[in-house]
Amino acid sequence: MGLRLMPLFVVAMIASCNPAADYALVGSAYVPGAHGDIQIEKIDKEQILISATLDHLVPPEKIELGLTHYIVWFTPVGEHPIRQRALDYDAETQVGRVSIPTSLREFDFQVTAENGETPNQPSDLLVASQKIREN
Repeated sequence: MGLRLMPLFVVAMIASCNPAADYALVGSAYVPGAHGDIQIEKIDKEQILISATLDHLVPPEKIELGLTHYIVWFTPVGEHPIRQRALDYDAETQVGRVSIPTSLREFDFQVTAENGETPNQPSDLLVASQKIREN
């Protein structure tokens, strides 16, 4: 009888863990082939870790001459965009990655193509975006 309860116990343990949430990330008209995902992991009571990967991401200069970086922005509901950081971009594999801790729970995740690493506001060259809503 103990062995019969074992699978139920294992399922209950797995279900009680907080698995990472997945959000799809699809490229815009500027990079229609780009796609990836966003993983959300709970760090502690107040912080979550946003980890995003974008594949098939052409070099920024191929979108428009003079562009050099892909920048991640968080836009809380009803507020202005907040620059986070540049994607770690590998032109050879055409993959961009980023991991950012935050206390925000509801915001728009955006990636824009920029002509520098520290713009004051996002350009109109939106590469990918996703609404993040976590409890």
